[in-house]
Amino acid sequence: MTITVKIPKVFIDDHAARALVVDDNNDQVEFDTIVVRKLKKHYIVALTAAQAHELLSDATYYVELGVGELGWEMGGLVASARATRDALVKAGV
Repeated sequence: MTITVKIPKVFIDDHAARALVVDDNNDQVEFDTIVVRKLKKHYIVALTAAQAHELLSDATYYVELGVGELGWEMGGLVASARATRDALVKAGV
């Protein structure tokens, strides 16, 4: 099953930079293979259920830490993680 969702660039770029984009066998995949379309501030991505759950878990982790733990300089990343989490939940992940 593939889930197509529009998510902010900031968080997914950070996620990909940490080499966390994997397939169902937990093998790393190229980030561009999940991108359906690039917009100005968002990507539309096609994710497997496993990829969507991993991204949701990572986003939730950042949201729960918040700027209090990460520092104000990470406020943009936390906001992007929150928007990513909300988009994935809305998509039914």
